[in-house]
Amino acid sequence: MKLVLSLCSGIGLLDRAFKEAGFCVVSSGDIILGKHYDIRNFTGVKGKFDGVIGGPPCPDFSPLKRDRPVLEESYGFEMLMEYKRIVLECDPFWFLLENVSGVPNVKIDGYSHQRLDINQSWYENVTRLRHIQFGHKDNKYLQIERKIVTDRSHKLQSCALANDSRSFRELCRLQGLEDDFDLKSFNVQGKKRAVGNGVPLCIGRALAKAVTDLEEISVTQQDNKICACGCGRIVTHRGGYYDYSCRKRAQRNRNKFAVTDQQQIGA
Repeated sequence: MKLVLSLCSGIGLLDRAFKEAGFCVVSSGDIILGKHYDIRNFTGVKGKFDGVIGGPPCPDFSPLKRDRPVLEESYGFEMLMEYKRIVLECDPFWFLLENVSGVPNVKIDGYSHQRLDINQSWYENVTRLRHIQFGHKDNKYLQIERKIVTDRSHKLQSCALANDSRSFRELCRLQGLEDDFDLKSFNVQGKKRAVGNGVPLCIGRALAKAVTDLEEISVTQQDNKICACGCGRIVTHRGGYYDYSCRKRAQRNRNKFAVTDQQQIGA
């Protein structure tokens, strides 16, 4: 069984998906559960973990704030640096970081670097875009399984959000949680915020499966190119994009969420 460390776990939805896939997940906790779970007080242990997963706080990089410069001393940058610090301390085979699409590149010495986006609408009748960065010591890259939702008889639903006006129970269903799921120590707004900030279970499961599939790859993919639009597909021809639609998507993303060189969390 592979041992994985989870950072900035929230209420553990991404952890849950990896546990379902057979990983043993050790959580560092999250500050929403108490100040003694502050990631800044956590020290990684070298050689114990196969992988590190996590989603550092992302409000500073939200599309809603794209017109405001993000300062390097901001809380968002600090949390990315803490994530990077712990990965370096633990020295795992791979790391996976979940955030919003405007987040800077988090590049770490000794690891490949892959940016990709995954949408909840690939698996369910709900739209929610999540951004992933992945690094591997053997230059392996995630291949995300994309299912086709054929039943579009119902209008595509908006995703669960932290400040959502819908009921807690509705938000749980949108995230893939069972009807009796509860957070007994939280008030109603706290429950909705915690669930809305989580990674939908269908996305977590797709990520866990993609990581599991890497174990079956016996050779590195160092000569492969990943589509520059963020879809995660391998490009087998000349050029940086899988197809024309990917090129257009990348252009839209550049216009909406430009990431400057100064906003890169470099190696």
